[in-house]
Amino acid sequence: MLKAIVFDVDDTLYDQKPSFDAAFKQVFSNNFDNNLIAKIFSNYVRQERLVVAKNNLDNQLQLSKADISFHCLHHSFKAFSSESLTRQKAAEFWRLYSELSQRIQLFDGLATVFNRLFEKFKLGIITNGKTETQLSKITRLNLHHWFSRENIITSEEVNAQKPDPMIFTLMNRKFKLRGSEMMYVGSSYLNDIVPAKKAGWQAVWYNNHDSSIVDPTIIPDQTVNNSLQLQELLLELAAEV
Repeated sequence: MLKAIVFDVDDTLYDQKPSFDAAFKQVFSNNFDNNLIAKIFSNYVRQERLVVAKNNLDNQLQLSKADISFHCLHHSFKAFSSESLTRQKAAEFWRLYSELSQRIQLFDGLATVFNRLFEKFKLGIITNGKTETQLSKITRLNLHHWFSRENIITSEEVNAQKPDPMIFTLMNRKFKLRGSEMMYVGSSYLNDIVPAKKAGWQAVWYNNHDSSIVDPTIIPDQTVNNSLQLQELLLELAAEV
């Protein structure tokens, strides 16, 4: 029986696209229409998830966030634009995108969903990143209303990061529950779904950028493509308890 639902934060509980669009339009020429920018954004996110997962697994790689951003932009420009990308422009974009990303807001409707879930399940967060940075995001999203500090795990504080399944095992111990009683909701197949399933959890893939399943032996229990679908699924789970 499902007793706890744990969430990723970045690109799962809030929309990164407005910040990306604003930074992109300010840094690059106006030759990019909204449709093309949307394609570049989706490709950027898909590449980012692949590179971040590899970076987290390979201790010899350890790319900076600026380097990862350059790689993802470069790949996207090659795929969708004839314009060249310079390191200077990529660095300017990353600085502005990072600044604008501080103005995040919870997806519309999620507050109502969390109110329902809070009545039925234990709620937690597992997120990669520096503790101060991630807790700041959690505060800006007002997630402290539903997620107590003791039920939030950041990779920095436990010295383990997704896609290492160990960080999920640590949440099992925190909640004193078996993996079969836990569900994880995340946006990255490699960083979220694969380790959650390896830890014996149920997993919901918030696949909002049409990414592919890399390992056919590891399949998410549910897949949703936008926040409204995710909210409907979560409300159905709450109604079943």
